[in-house]
Order: sequence, then C-alpha cells, then structure tokens
Amino acid sequence: FGGEDGRFMWPRSIDLDHGGRVYVTDEYLDRVSIFDAEGAFRYHFGRTGSEEGLLNGPSGIAFDSQDTPWVVDSMNHRVQNFSQIGEFRSCFGSQGDGQGQFEMPWGICIDGNDDIYVADWGNNRVQKFSPQGDLLQTFQEAGNGVGSLKGPSGVAVDSDGDVYVTDWGNHRLQIYDSEGRYITALVGDAQEPSAWTQTYLDANPEIVKARRRADLEPEWRFHRPVAVNVDSEGRVMVLESYRHRLQIYNKLKDYEEHSLNL
Repeated sequence: FGGEDGRFMWPRSIDLDHGGRVYVTDEYLDRVSIFDAEGAFRYHFGRTGSEEGLLNGPSGIAFDSQDTPWVVDSMNHRVQNFSQIGEFRSCFGSQGDGQGQFEMPWGICIDGNDDIYVADWGNNRVQKFSPQGDLLQTFQEAGNGVGSLKGPSGVAVDSDGDVYVTDWGNHRLQIYDSEGRYITALVGDAQEPSAWTQTYLDANPEIVKARRRADLEPEWRFHRPVAVNVDSEGRVMVLESYRHRLQIYNKLKDYEEHSLNL
C-alpha cells in the first residue's frame, strides 16, 4: 500500500499482455503499473490530468491484437489507447448521454475483431466501438426488468460472440448475443463451497449445524458483481465486490436452447 513504485492505493483492474506482463490500473494514483510474469515491478505510466494521455480515475484495461493497452479513463469519461510503454496513441469519448458519450465508464473488453466494448456505468448501457472509436452498437435499457441494466460495471465477450455484462445495480449477470439480443441472466448459485470454506467447515462442526438451520439461499446469490471474464475453455468467471468471492460457470455449447447453455 502506498504511492511508491510497485505499490497501490486503489487498484481497479488488471490484464496481461501477450508476453505475460501484468498491467494494473490505480484509480487513486492515476497510473498504470507494469510487472513482469514473476511479479517484479518494471515501470509505470500515467499522470493526473484531463489532456490527452493524462488520466483521472483509470479503471478497466484490455489489450488488442496488436498488444497495446486500452484504458478506461473513468473520470475523464473516455477511453485511451497507449503503447506498451505508455505513449499516448488515441482516444475517444466525452461526457454525456448521447451516442458514443460516457458517464463514468468502468469495464472494457476487446473481441477477436478488435472491437471495443465499454461498460458505461452512469448511462446504464454497454457501447461497442470499432478500433477507430466509431460507435457500432449499444446494449441499453435502463431499469431492473429483463435485459435492462443498472450500473453495468464489467463486460466480456466469448468466442461465440456472446456478451456478458455484470449488472452491478441489479445483482446479476446479463447475457446477450452478438446482435445485442437478450439471452438470459444469472443471479448466482454458489452452493458448492470452495476448498478453503470446506476446510473451515470441517474444523468447525458447530458452524455446519448452524448453517443447516439457516436460509442460505441469499448467500448463494450475486451481491454487487463487479467484473466478468471468459477464458479459452468457455468458463465464465464473475467477481463479487460485496461477498469477496469468485463464482465460476461452464458454458455448455451443445445445448440448443439459449437459456440453458450456462
């Protein structure tokens, strides 16, 4: 903890480049810190400000096929592209609720075509852009109904083009197809304890008895899911900020019914 090299104040997002180097955004220090694959600090880039290349509350980060990082500059309401050593390359976005504008954007991901998806937190939507920053598509319907979003915080795309959005304000994961059509939602189902939890329960039988008497269903559900990722094997990983845990789901691609494929 701290402002020295290799330390953090408010780390917000993490991603790896093609060489395995680790990039971490720090919302408080307005910088991106880079570590090698063994965890040794190498360098950082970023300074506080609103001009191009400067940062104010950086959050999400993702790499394109050219191995360059795109950083969500949340409090400047834009997305910036840098070289690996932090040289400014381009940016898009401004504050507002119009098409292509942002209000405190948060998460970001990049698909196989280098198209960029941004979770537009304050506008309750996800926007999809070309690598040049042209708006291609919007996933938007504010509220808590089916397919609607309230404070979307994270976004991911799988190899089939399905889009996963952590709907922070509605405590769920929303899933859309590549055209933005709603498929289904997950609300969490953490009934299987982790290895660490099981070890704790094995050592505390009185806790096991108490849990059997309690209604545990609310504990299984998502509470403020904040980030999502999909790995190469199709596993969907959802990070919960309030329950401090990760829930992992398998996508079963042989199911014909969309609503049953997770």
